[in-house]
Amino acid sequence: MLSTFTGIDYGSKTSGNTVVCYHDGRAIHFYEADKKDADLFIIDWISKYNLDQNRPALTTIFLDAPLSLPAVYQSIVGFSNYHYRQCDVALKAMSPMFLGGLTARAMELKQHLQDKMNVETYEVYPKAIAQILLPDHYHKKLTTNEMEALCGMLSRAIPELCLAEYPKTQHQFDALLAWVSGYRFLNQQHLIFGDIQEGIIIV
Repeated sequence: MLSTFTGIDYGSKTSGNTVVCYHDGRAIHFYEADKKDADLFIIDWISKYNLDQNRPALTTIFLDAPLSLPAVYQSIVGFSNYHYRQCDVALKAMSPMFLGGLTARAMELKQHLQDKMNVETYEVYPKAIAQILLPDHYHKKLTTNEMEALCGMLSRAIPELCLAEYPKTQHQFDALLAWVSGYRFLNQQHLIFGDIQEGIIIV
């Protein structure tokens, strides 16, 4: 089960900030887009991984990016907020509309992975899981020493969390938090925020 999903911190297309966090059955590794096209990087990484028939297929990714728009744009009765989805309001997350192009890319990526590769994509929010598992410790300018200490805290909560190396950047650490959200989801330990008609965030 550990080898069938991945957590991804999703950045702008060529920033190099997109990071895949993956457990190969022995330990967790980080893979960075390195200023390549981030979407093609993710697609290629999954394709190459699934070519190896000695491993179980990767079937699910947990992506730190909005995967839907506010439901008012679909004219669904009962929704009137043009800026935020219910899940965004509940978690005080950024508006998918403010993120604009990143949201559109994430939605297109999800559709491609589902239609062409039989891979499901779920939306996660690293800050939210950090507030649950690492209360008062997480912030957006973590030092390498802080990340190492927080990994120790996460390992106590999730025994299977074995790292090949500690995160070296905030983006790697956020990808790890996305992976933790996926682990919680697949072990039915997760929380769900939002309305299924509009879009949910897995925490």
